[in-house]
Amino acid sequence: MDHRELLRSQYAFAQDNLEAAIARCPAELLTKTIGGTLTNSIGSTYVHTVVTQDLMLVGGLMGRQPVYHESEIGKKVGFELPESPVITQDYTTNLTFEVEPLREYAGAVRAAVDGYLEAASEEELQAEVPFGPKLQTKLWMFGTLGVWHIASHQGEIAALMGLEGLQGQMF
Repeated sequence: MDHRELLRSQYAFAQDNLEAAIARCPAELLTKTIGGTLTNSIGSTYVHTVVTQDLMLVGGLMGRQPVYHESEIGKKVGFELPESPVITQDYTTNLTFEVEPLREYAGAVRAAVDGYLEAASEEELQAEVPFGPKLQTKLWMFGTLGVWHIASHQGEIAALMGLEGLQGQMF
């Protein structure tokens, strides 16, 4: 297995786990917040993972229009695409969305990213781009924002579901 196949399989696994958790999450928990904490809702965390991929991977690294605009999905999900994927407490408490169109949007972003990873030249994947104080390869960025970031937030979602007595992990 080469690094491209490894990245694509890890990306698919992270996405599968995230979608499995969201599929098991009752609608009323998607927007539930925990009073007196800075904990984001499950739904806003899910939105954040999808929007981050769309803005940073599709829009930034792939150089395309975000899927939100390209596919017209934005008319269905119930929220405006933010300029930044950073979520704030205000964003969390005021976010509204339709879950099935949101999952459709997530699937479209996933397909766009996976299609790019499958087709991009080796030179393109090894190209360096700025990230924080230094340069990183696009391959590293897709691994970080396309695998680690998703898996981290899926764990957060699983923990919040666990607090409600639900199984948030597939295993």
